This record gives sequence, structure tokens and C-alpha cells, in this order.
Amino acid sequence: MTADQEMTREDRLTVAARIVELSDEILSTDENPQYIALKIASGPNSNAVTVWSDHVSFFIRSTALLDKARADGFEPIQVKSTTPRNQDKYQFPRLSLNQILTHEALFREIVQESMRTIMDRRPKKK
Repeated sequence: MTADQEMTREDRLTVAARIVELSDEILSTDENPQYIALKIASGPNSNAVTVWSDHVSFFIRSTALLDKARADGFEPIQVKSTTPRNQDKYQFPRLSLNQILTHEALFREIVQESMRTIMDRRPKKK
């Protein structure tokens, strides 16, 4: 995939599989025609990462981690949202498997941060 191309389904599956490998938790895969969701749990608001044809979305609360991504040449775009569930959601446009492999330590941190964010927002069992 070049910078001006969208990911094919196979590209999205490969990127999703690599992101799952970077996780230290179980992430389930839920595919639909628009995107592949990597879920940390079941139910609503459980998508820790989504892999679209033109970007990958993560939840990132840490400004230091965002700064680190920018220092490595990425331009995460904050998703504008009127709902709390999309707060701290960032898109990484045209993210490729090669970029994830080249910056593996960074993306391992981002995946962990995204999973923590989702788990922190889930209702606590009583």
C-alpha cells in the first residue's frame, strides 16, 4: 500500500492481526464491510482499535504518547465528537503494516493505552 492508496480487506486483516499481536490482552476481531474492530470485551463501547480502509483509530489519553507519535513522524488526528465514548479517539491516516513494524515499540504502547482507556470507561461490576 502506498500513501495515496486505501487498504484492501487483506491489508486491513494483516494490520489488525499485527495489532492483536502487540496486545498483552485478548482482543477479539469483529469485521464488517466498513472496518475491522478489535474489541477488548463484549458489548457496546468495547472497540479498542478500529482498522478502516484509510486510517486506524486508537484511544489515546497520554499527551506524552501523542507527542512521541508526532516525533516519529505520524500525524494523529483527534476525532471530533459530541459523545463521551469517542473522547480521546485519534485516527492515524494511511497507517500501514510496514509503519507498525518499523515503529513496533510505539504502537505496542499505543495499543496498550487504547485498551486501558476502553477498560477504564466500562461500567464497573458491583
